[in-house]
Amino acid sequence: MNNTLKVYLTKAMKFCSSKEVCIFDIQKKLNDWKIEKSLHNTIIQQLISEKFIDETRYAQAFASDKFRFNNWGKRKIEFELKRKNIPQHIINQAVATIETEAYTKKIKSLISAKIKSIKDDDTYKIKLKILRYMTNKGFEPDIVSNIFDKNFKDKL
Repeated sequence: MNNTLKVYLTKAMKFCSSKEVCIFDIQKKLNDWKIEKSLHNTIIQQLISEKFIDETRYAQAFASDKFRFNNWGKRKIEFELKRKNIPQHIINQAVATIETEAYTKKIKSLISAKIKSIKDDDTYKIKLKILRYMTNKGFEPDIVSNIFDKNFKDKL
């Protein structure tokens, strides 16, 4: 291994050890650092073999964090992981780690908070605004609609 490759590999390892990254992220970083394209594959393969990059681990951490801290639904998480070229079977596994009970609880909490901010008396308009808001956050409209109807419709 030549010195240039060692320097770049060390820099990449340091970057990967500070947070979970996927291949897409490290490729972007290597481009930002203006590292020769011919070295990219060698660096990435070394990072994978030494477990600095693990796409399954990354996808699960991403899904968990975006759900818990950003209040994203499964659709938005899936879309963002696809954008980072994560394989579909890994995305499916990551999204499946979100527990149904926690997902339902999160939807109820977000609906409840949103209802308080809506200045309207028409139940139909309120439901539409909630559906639009929740869909933008990546939650499935049919699930949101069912939860709204069961838990909030009669209380408005």
